[in-house]
Amino acid sequence: MAKKQKITTILTVIAIILFLAGSYSFLSKKTVNNISSIIDETIETEKEPTEKQTNTENTIVVTQKTTQAYVEIEDVRHVSNIAKNTSVYDFMNKMKAEGKINFKEKTYTGMGKFIYEINDVKNIGSKNWIYYVNGKKAQVGVSDYKINPGDVVSWKFENNIN
Repeated sequence: MAKKQKITTILTVIAIILFLAGSYSFLSKKTVNNISSIIDETIETEKEPTEKQTNTENTIVVTQKTTQAYVEIEDVRHVSNIAKNTSVYDFMNKMKAEGKINFKEKTYTGMGKFIYEINDVKNIGSKNWIYYVNGKKAQVGVSDYKINPGDVVSWKFENNIN
């Protein structure tokens, strides 16, 4: 009788161990799937449009398509989303509406907009606001220069030397 009770106890312990191992495995896969879903949702909601590609190992690779550009005024950087064919002026105006920057401009017939004051600092004498895109001095006016996602428009208050 003691031998039969020992066998029953051993089988019960083995059954409990198998049940716990199976439950752990099931819950782990479910947790991984839940975490994966949360990550996918976070990526899609926080990082704007994304492309998902599956490689040969069936691993999802996420590549981000940025829709943001930057305005940098005297080394202070501001970010905002942009649409296709956005001019520097339109982007600056959007940033102004968002309360991130402030500027004043003049319109010259046939030439477009000219920024003469940024964040309460006005052009004076030979010192003017000059803009650069990705570190290169722009060769056209703010109304005509179309920026792309990822571009950095930098404004520097400097002597206007061509």
